[in-house]
Amino acid sequence: MNTADRSIALVDHALRRRFAFLALAPKFEIFSSFHAKAETGFPVDRLVEQLKKVNDAIGDSNYFLGLSFFLRTDLATQLPDIWQMEIEPYLEEFFFDQPQKFAQFRWENVKANVLP
Repeated sequence: MNTADRSIALVDHALRRRFAFLALAPKFEIFSSFHAKAETGFPVDRLVEQLKKVNDAIGDSNYFLGLSFFLRTDLATQLPDIWQMEIEPYLEEFFFDQPQKFAQFRWENVKANVLP
């Protein structure tokens, strides 16, 4: 269950009474390991630093960006689309009342920090 989705609060409470829950924060070493093993050649350190900046700006671990978007062997060619079609809409919604904060994470402003 996504702890950020308040529309299912009653169901969420019922499930929490019946099951154990584990917090799963992004583990960037898994990201680095994946790309090293797959020999993608993608400079993951730069993207990791950008993701940390995004998550610091979000400031709530229930809303942090995870790694599943980026565990791809074709990340170098797909990253612009992933960022613009997956990450930007999420951040635009999250920072709906802080447009200047969202603007700093638009692809046009982050691409120089994450691409070789």
